Amino acid sequence: MLTHKMSTKTHPNPSDATAPLAFHLKELRHRLMVGFGVIFIGFVGCFLIKEQIFSWLTSPLFAVYGNDNKMVFTAVHELFFTYLKLSLLGGIFLGLPILLDQVWRFIAPGLYDHERKVVLPFLLATPVLFYMGGLFSYFIIMPLAIEFFFAFANESIMPLPSVREYLAFFIKLSFGFGLAFELPVLLLILAKAGLVTADKLVWFRRYSWVSILVAAAILTPPDPLSQVLLAVPMVLLYEASILLIRWLNKKDALTA
Repeated sequence: MLTHKMSTKTHPNPSDATAPLAFHLKELRHRLMVGFGVIFIGFVGCFLIKEQIFSWLTSPLFAVYGNDNKMVFTAVHELFFTYLKLSLLGGIFLGLPILLDQVWRFIAPGLYDHERKVVLPFLLATPVLFYMGGLFSYFIIMPLAIEFFFAFANESIMPLPSVREYLAFFIKLSFGFGLAFELPVLLLILAKAGLVTADKLVWFRRYSWVSILVAAAILTPPDPLSQVLLAVPMVLLYEASILLIRWLNKKDALTA
């Protein structure tokens, strides 16, 4: 009499397989809700003091323009939506570090120690450099650009700034300089990935300078002064990145 042994096969439980993914998605949702919640709170707070914020933003304009600190809006809804846009940008400005911190808290447990040491400095430097570029634009570039443009006015053609157009001008200039100041972060990431070296950056210097001039022409208003004032810091940041990459390479060689 032959006895047949029934072989049993255990199949994995689908809920067990998806549990880690579901947990990570839930955590990611929580982190993003915290980050965007802070941005929303900043948005509400900025909207409550929108007049004071806009007055601060227009200080470079009225330092040159004068005219009893008066501006105009030409559409019925223009001022309201300008305040909304201004408040949203203020909320992002205030909440961006918290959002990046939540992203870091989400990805950090999955990284090795040496990977954390590489990623964390870039994560910290990104908002700092962006804010530095925006502040450089506000305190240095905007007064010079406004003075340059208003120099073309005369007795028959007088400037009449609009709140919407001025905010658009401010955003374009600040965002352009903020992005420009991220150049060291980009070059260091490429160096860490092994895509560029300090020697390659030196060899590529002349082409980089031309590319910087083109980028400055795109990111700034169409006047030579703003373009030059953006190109000079970018060139200095490019050269500083070369020195920093060489220093990091020497440091890694000593610790290896």
